[in-house]
Amino acid sequence: MEVGKITAQLRTITGKEQNTKLRQKGFIPAVCYGGKDAPLTLQISPVDLQKSLDPVKGRNTLLHLTIEGQSGTIPVMLKDAQRHVLRGHFMHADLLRVDVSKPVRATVPVSLVGKCPGVAAGGTMHQVYRTLPVSSLPGVIPSKLEIDISGLNMGQAIHASDLKLPEGVTVALAPSTTVCVVTAPRAEKGAEAAGDAAAADAKPGDKAASGKTPAPAAAKAGGDKAAAAKPAAAKPAAGGKK
Repeated sequence: MEVGKITAQLRTITGKEQNTKLRQKGFIPAVCYGGKDAPLTLQISPVDLQKSLDPVKGRNTLLHLTIEGQSGTIPVMLKDAQRHVLRGHFMHADLLRVDVSKPVRATVPVSLVGKCPGVAAGGTMHQVYRTLPVSSLPGVIPSKLEIDISGLNMGQAIHASDLKLPEGVTVALAPSTTVCVVTAPRAEKGAEAAGDAAAADAKPGDKAASGKTPAPAAAKAGGDKAAAAKPAAAKPAAGGKK
């Protein structure tokens, strides 16, 4: 099976039980839909499906679907797929009919290339988008988008409007959207470290450390004088009346 080509057979019996039997025979259930034509229920080889996809583009590969017993091919793309949880092979596939003359939406990985002066000066690179939504003709969807960061200095950013895209490809983001940015080291880290050191040097008995305010000395002295001025209770004379 060649990259970009896939062959399928029509199936008339559907259902969970039939799908299980189909997989036991080495095939998987598939559906082809989209456009003006009615959906088609198909069966395809999961091995052939894997081989038909470009190893780099993956789902963004334009496929030419041939149905046994019918003439011509149908341009499709792998819209969705179910894979085995452990083994990873295909269990079900959704094929979407596409018009090769009209743009489609796709998600493309982003790669940063070049040596960034801002990072060399101590800054940090923040890549906001690792994949980008693009609009492109099905046959010319790029495998990835490379962004040159060799001119990016400290505090500078690359926005969606700055991207250099292949001909016929547009990015589906607002022009002001930040794709990547170089930020300076946080200046407040030094202040935080100084504050921690001052807190460690504070004594447990200090006012600031204990959080308790000692009573003023004047108030204490006044309390002692008041206690001394209070007369003692008179004792009855010996032999006198109580």
